[in-house]
Amino acid sequence: MPSSVSDALHERGVDVEHLLYCVKADLNKEGHYVDVHMTFDQGALYILQGYDAVAQDYFQVVDYEEIDIKNIEDLYIDRQIHTARLIVREENREYEIARFSLGKSEQFEQFKDRLLKTKNNEPIDDTDLKNREEFCPKCHNRYPNRERKVCPNCLDKGSTFKRLLGMYMRYKKEFIFVMAMITASTLFNLITPYFSAQLLYDEVLTKGGSWYGKVTAIVLLIAGIRFIGIVLSAIYGIVLARMTPKITRDIKVEIFSKLQTLPVGFFSSKQTGSLMARVDQDATNIYWFFVDVVPYAIVSIVTIIGLLGLMLFINVWITIVMFTGVMITVVILKRFRKKQRKLHRRKHHAVRATNALISDSLNGQRVVKAFAKEDQEIGRYTIKNQEFYDVSLHLGERSANMFPYVRMISRASDTAVLAIGAFSILYGNLTLGSLYALFSYTSMIQNSITFLANMGDRWARCIDAASRMFEILDTFPSLREAAEPIQRDVLEGDIVLDNVSFEYEVGRPILKHISFNIEKGQMFGIVGKTGAGKSTLIHLMSRLYDTTEGTITIDGVPIKQLSFESLRKNIGIVSQETYLFIGSIAENIKYAKPDATMEEVIFAAKAAYAHDFIMKHAEGYDTIIGSGGVNLSGGEKQRLSIARAILQKPSILILDEATAAMDTQTERKIQEAIENLKEGRTIIAIAHRLSTLRDADKLAVIENGELFEMGTHEELIEKQGKYYELHKLQTEAIKFIEEG
Repeated sequence: MPSSVSDALHERGVDVEHLLYCVKADLNKEGHYVDVHMTFDQGALYILQGYDAVAQDYFQVVDYEEIDIKNIEDLYIDRQIHTARLIVREENREYEIARFSLGKSEQFEQFKDRLLKTKNNEPIDDTDLKNREEFCPKCHNRYPNRERKVCPNCLDKGSTFKRLLGMYMRYKKEFIFVMAMITASTLFNLITPYFSAQLLYDEVLTKGGSWYGKVTAIVLLIAGIRFIGIVLSAIYGIVLARMTPKITRDIKVEIFSKLQTLPVGFFSSKQTGSLMARVDQDATNIYWFFVDVVPYAIVSIVTIIGLLGLMLFINVWITIVMFTGVMITVVILKRFRKKQRKLHRRKHHAVRATNALISDSLNGQRVVKAFAKEDQEIGRYTIKNQEFYDVSLHLGERSANMFPYVRMISRASDTAVLAIGAFSILYGNLTLGSLYALFSYTSMIQNSITFLANMGDRWARCIDAASRMFEILDTFPSLREAAEPIQRDVLEGDIVLDNVSFEYEVGRPILKHISFNIEKGQMFGIVGKTGAGKSTLIHLMSRLYDTTEGTITIDGVPIKQLSFESLRKNIGIVSQETYLFIGSIAENIKYAKPDATMEEVIFAAKAAYAHDFIMKHAEGYDTIIGSGGVNLSGGEKQRLSIARAILQKPSILILDEATAAMDTQTERKIQEAIENLKEGRTIIAIAHRLSTLRDADKLAVIENGELFEMGTHEELIEKQGKYYELHKLQTEAIKFIEEG
């Protein structure tokens, strides 16, 4: 709570130390954007309304309201199209106390629940509340991942890098060896200018020098030093090149393995391309940072420290002049890079938008041709390409205009060093060899500082990649196995749903208080309009999601107590969205049972009426399907999916619109196959075509997330309820098509 709000409450006699929870609405009752702070204690609810929603240094109260909690019978949220209202129900009336944007719904659900629990003297689970926090307390931005609770804006990049470095410390010996080789190689590079400049000019080429005339010896010495430096560099390069791919491999395996443990809900909220990028591109960015940046950053730091000491020892004033010029250049480059990064981001967005348009247009060529929109597509592409051209031109012009200034400062610094050095030589304060050495050192320091100044982009990319990687690794699965799960090799298939409710978002129930039971060996049909909650219901029965309220049991055991292995082994699912992996037909069918024999594969294919079309292909069961392979029709893919489920031999078979992509003749064959599989197996089927479920032992009609009615086909027709209406509509539609 802002201090200005607590001050306003304190002025009104409220003991702020005993406040339990607070929330902020962003609208007033008229729908205007206004800051409205709400909080409560054991006795009352306090509402403070400010002037407007614009950020202010101090919150000023315009309206104040206090409601006795004892008078509140209930609270509920009334959701509208873009906004929602918090309604208080008292004994003889209902009235609105807050209005807010839909994005704040979950916060107000928490506020409502805590207030009602406080009123009823019920315990409040602070752990659950903390787990549901959505916003960073520091910058108040929403967490990308609420379970991880890491804000990218407030992320400590140093700690992220330290954690990433910890992964490299798994190979501690190799890492220490590489660091030692880098340091040794750098030291050899540092002493090279001393021998090639100071020693050569002052001692070898100058009469009276201690090495005068020994040119061959000094050349061999310099060559030897350089050779040793090169060998050391090669050694650490080879070791690093071998070590870093191991780390990258481990990172990719770790991310991919973590993804396999996450529930379906995690993937439904993420783009596949984004997850692929985290497994591949982010790991690759980290790899190149440690191969291309880290070694040279260490070299640069050691070089700068070592050379500054040497240069100060040789001549303080020349060192100061040189370093001043270098730092001015670095400051200019950093400011330039900062502006360039914005342009690079614009360029990246332009490239991404252009590529997306190209992909969209190429994938939709049938539609483009059908509506003769070729010119329109060319126009769209021209606009996007022009945006890319404009930002590329701006980047090029800025670079062309900037670097002459940088070169001018560098040349001015070199000229000043030359002038000071020349006068120092004339007055006997400096030797020619020392001046040459200083020039060499200056160039080496300039290169090192420039490298460190320019590594910011690579550093940012690495930290961003690491942050995205750790986001996955730190995700705590919302769907977790029991501490001591019950293992059942075979489930009988008796299923009971008791008062089951479910919501993807707090306050938006998808299923409400559903109860029914399915007996072993029954075929149970679920019907209803699109969006009624049918697929969600079977996802709960297979525990792809957990219920919000109520329990589901299989063979009398709560589904949450059964091991994942028991559930996955005994529940087979054939969904409307069929997915086949790249590989042979046999491999796709055997995915459910890798050790299956070809006889079992063929039996499953025949049971799913897939054998005949498989054998029409020259390679038969060895036919490659998927990317680069044979294209199958929707019905053929679905039959392979059914064969895969049959091979699994599940106790419970779930068919989610499994025959939707098939013609009437094939659908009849599949129904016959399902009938043959019913013995000793529970089958749960969803279908829009009610004819598919005509022979079901029991039918459940779901309407708006509730169980509307249940019975056999004949019982529901006789009842003339919702099922009767759906059946009548479909019968009339089929009759109209046949007559037409």
